[in-house]
Amino acid sequence: MSIIKSRDSAEAGAKRVSQWEDLMRKFSEAHNVECKTISLDIPRVQRSMKKFPTGSQYEGTWDMLGMSGYGVYKFLNDVVYEGEFDDGMFHGEGQLVYPSGTILRGTWNKGHLTERKLIFADGLEYNEIDWKYCRMPDRRYTIEYDDGLKPAGKSYLTADQPSRPVPPGYYDTGDGFYDPKTKVVYKVEDLNAIIRSPSVREQKWIIENCRTSPDLPLGPRKDLYEEWLEPQVSLPKPPPPASTSRATQSTQPANELEPEIEVTFKNLEKDESESSCSSD
Repeated sequence: MSIIKSRDSAEAGAKRVSQWEDLMRKFSEAHNVECKTISLDIPRVQRSMKKFPTGSQYEGTWDMLGMSGYGVYKFLNDVVYEGEFDDGMFHGEGQLVYPSGTILRGTWNKGHLTERKLIFADGLEYNEIDWKYCRMPDRRYTIEYDDGLKPAGKSYLTADQPSRPVPPGYYDTGDGFYDPKTKVVYKVEDLNAIIRSPSVREQKWIIENCRTSPDLPLGPRKDLYEEWLEPQVSLPKPPPPASTSRATQSTQPANELEPEIEVTFKNLEKDESESSCSSD
């Protein structure tokens, strides 16, 4: 008897499952809707400048996730990024502008720089593959490429013109003035404001290569020439000409030839006077 009841209950359960499946199939067929593409772009809005606790600030477009779209982000050290953002990160094309005027243009992917081009303040583009600027044998500045070299005594001392004066005891590092006593680099306009602390290696390089005050004469720099000559008080005697012409065949000086020419003219005048007298 129990066996028959269990068989009947199993058949009833299977029937209910089949009915449920049939109902679901009919419901799906009745509500069959084709898939449609829906834009997931989050709307962006322009907001006023926002200042962050770090001291940086941002002005541009926002979405519900943060900085997104196009904007300008200024860091605490006055470096400015201008370009595209996404989800609060640099994303797309943009450029970093440094206080010195140097520009780093590039393409970012979620905060990571993938393509880059460095442009100095004077317009010179940096080449990472074959960089030859200010290297032997051509050590010209960019301004010397454009305007040409100046004569001795008037040559350019720096790439920026006019060259700024260096305070006594300091070294001109380009981005500021280095003090060998404190071993730090100060701002050009404020010698009490520290910019950075160079490494020991850079400190040695600054002292050996950068302008200082008072500027002592360096003399010849053997390390800057592929083929160099020691300074000479008097110029060497030039070599004799490879060939001589009719004009240079005579080896007598001009002052020794002049009396001979004068005597010849006097003899000609004497002959002419004698011939005129005989004709008379």
